[in-house]
Amino acid sequence: VQHRSATPKPVWNPDLPVTEPFRDQWQEIPDNQEFDNGFRAQWELFLRHVALDEQYTWDLLAGARGVQLAELGLKSSAEG
Repeated sequence: VQHRSATPKPVWNPDLPVTEPFRDQWQEIPDNQEFDNGFRAQWELFLRHVALDEQYTWDLLAGARGVQLAELGLKSSAEG
């Protein structure tokens, strides 16, 4: 993870063109950590809930909030 002090700090001004190459200011970091598939991890938690009667954090209301968030994101993208 890049330290905050080394992270590019853009200043947005709609009246001026962007002149700094922000992507060039990011540090190269090793790509040696593998992450599990998020869908698989959540599915495994659900299966543990069913098979072992463990607590399951995400209920129907949490799913509805996720759908609502996705719909609002699509709406925001379409409206600009």
